[in-house]
Amino acid sequence: MPTELDTVQFSFSDVTGHEYTASKDVGVRGRIISAETAIKSFDIGYDGEDHHIMSEKIQTDADVHGDTVNVNLHALFRDASGHIDDPYGGNIEVLVISETE
Repeated sequence: MPTELDTVQFSFSDVTGHEYTASKDVGVRGRIISAETAIKSFDIGYDGEDHHIMSEKIQTDADVHGDTVNVNLHALFRDASGHIDDPYGGNIEVLVISETE
């Protein structure tokens, strides 16, 4: 069974008040048996002043639809105040691993 590797780039800025969520589709040759994702690289931070970081979350997963992998991303950057009120942004590259027939 062949394995196909692809990368998907997510770029965002000025997110405030909520978790960043996005999805992108990747076309794959052949019928997909299974697909997984992994974070390949990330650069995420505040759009402005320095802040003490309380938490950072980056989560990714994949949904298979025929010959397409839907890559889902959730990212959150929260400062020590506990609120999500400071604008943040970044770049996250996701590796998509697809097993095909």
